Amino acid sequence: MTTELEPKTPATAAAKSFTVDEKRSAQQQEGINTTKSKSNWRPRLNAWSILILHAGVSIAIALAIALAVNKYEALDDDGATHAAHVGGRLILRVGDVTTLISTALVIVKVLVSSWTTLTAWACMHHLYTTQSSSVTGPETVESEQDKETAFMIKWKLPPWLKPPFTTPENLPKKSDTWLVTIALLVCAVQVFIAPLLTGAVNWTSMIVPSRAETARAAAVDPRALWSSWGWYRYNVGGYADGLSRKPYIRSAAGQASMAWGDVNTISKNGTSLTGNGCRHMVVNNEALGLNSTLLDAVMPCLKVNSIRWYLPTDDFSTSSPNLSLVDDDPTYYYKDGLTVVYDKGLPWNDSQSADTKPAATVHTGPMTFWTMIKRVSVNGSITPCAHIDPTIFGSVDDLERYKLAWGDQYNKNCYWYGQIDFTAGVTRSKQSRYLSSRVVEDQTPLDEVVFEANPWVQESIWLLPDIMTMIAVMNSTRLPTYDNADGYVELLLRQAYLAAWDTLHDSFDEDEKGLTYTAIPGISRQLAAVSFPRVFAWLAISLLMTISGFSLLVAVLKLDDLTEPEELREEGREERRNEALGWLTELSAMFTAPLKKCFE
Repeated sequence: MTTELEPKTPATAAAKSFTVDEKRSAQQQEGINTTKSKSNWRPRLNAWSILILHAGVSIAIALAIALAVNKYEALDDDGATHAAHVGGRLILRVGDVTTLISTALVIVKVLVSSWTTLTAWACMHHLYTTQSSSVTGPETVESEQDKETAFMIKWKLPPWLKPPFTTPENLPKKSDTWLVTIALLVCAVQVFIAPLLTGAVNWTSMIVPSRAETARAAAVDPRALWSSWGWYRYNVGGYADGLSRKPYIRSAAGQASMAWGDVNTISKNGTSLTGNGCRHMVVNNEALGLNSTLLDAVMPCLKVNSIRWYLPTDDFSTSSPNLSLVDDDPTYYYKDGLTVVYDKGLPWNDSQSADTKPAATVHTGPMTFWTMIKRVSVNGSITPCAHIDPTIFGSVDDLERYKLAWGDQYNKNCYWYGQIDFTAGVTRSKQSRYLSSRVVEDQTPLDEVVFEANPWVQESIWLLPDIMTMIAVMNSTRLPTYDNADGYVELLLRQAYLAAWDTLHDSFDEDEKGLTYTAIPGISRQLAAVSFPRVFAWLAISLLMTISGFSLLVAVLKLDDLTEPEELREEGREERRNEALGWLTELSAMFTAPLKKCFE
């Protein structure tokens, strides 16, 4: 008698496993169970090991990306075909980092595949051995239950999701069946979450300090000439109007424009976005550009402690001597926002020796300042400067500040007066960042700056009226004024002082020509920025599989449910074998690229 063999598939094998078991005698079943008891621990160990390994790998990947990949500096060389050793460190390309992430996701995918296959079988076995309408004979292989079995094995989903979809009355009603449903749906979602992780790393080309190279930066301009100091202070005959000092003031105004003209380094209120605001002009060096680092350099610094605007009830004097060192009275400039800081009790000392540098000082204390608000026309009996809105500082009529009206019978200039307390000197900056090839900025928090005395501190303060006037008139640094009167005065003072000190230092400190500082050049790198919400969203969804799996193993699945038929095990092994082969192919390509480069 000839019997036609029907093809073996995981679905038919799964369905027939129930019917064969039920037709066995009690004695045969008992003997089989006795044999299986010797390896009862293996199915549970396999299930728990997959679940725990998946959780551990998922957490490790998320932490590695958050802690190691974030802010990683990858090679930014279009000609780089493989990772390179730089300064004893292996620097990867963006493609190498992406490959490692993809490889890690393949490992997760293999574990998810293993767990999903095991869970689908175990849940199917549990459902069909606990339902009252169990399969009763071999003739049911082609029944609706067999179709549901095939659906679960193929799609790893609960049978009530098989099209046409079940009606609400047929949905699961027991807690264990709902837990099975949730667990299978969580497993199904795992296939689609990889893009959350692969898209979590963004790359931006940036200049960062090199960790393998250093350079030397000159401490002073090579054109510095000490003998020019005598001409700078010369104040006799035709030079009484400060003719010899005018080039230095113009140079200082130009340096302020270079140091503060880049709007990308300044916030909306004018404060620095790149350091503590103590900027310094350095000698141009082609090896040192944006984001290079200067170490232990001496540079000027200023910190404003307080600003107080005088009230009409305050007792103070508005008179002052000629504030200009070049006979260019600031009050002749009718420019809104013009501000001058001065100390009328300490006029310029023009009798200093031309043979030695001035005495080193640090300024600490208050000085007087005035700010021109607006120029207005005299209008009959209306009090000048009483109602001047609008102004570049916004609405000021309601401010209880003293206003001085100064001018002629036709026009008046309106001024505020006040007192500004500040500390000015030099500091030895442990680390300064290059904002351009000519500008560096101290990175020390301003409250932690240690101020030191220097010969050019007081000379720079004497130059403030002239340089502040020129910067305000030029407006090249684009200082914001609207609703920012305090900030405007502070920033204008800082810019003028720093520029004055830089100019005097680079002009007269000829004795520092041999002095250099250590600098770290900036190099182009691709900087990684990780989206933490995406990384931890991926991790949370991954761990849902761990939580649901834990609940299944503890509360629902029994030992018999976890024992897969050989056909299913073989299918799972084949699937994992193909995924592992693809993973190994990607990994080998990454590591063999450097070897191929060596033999080209």
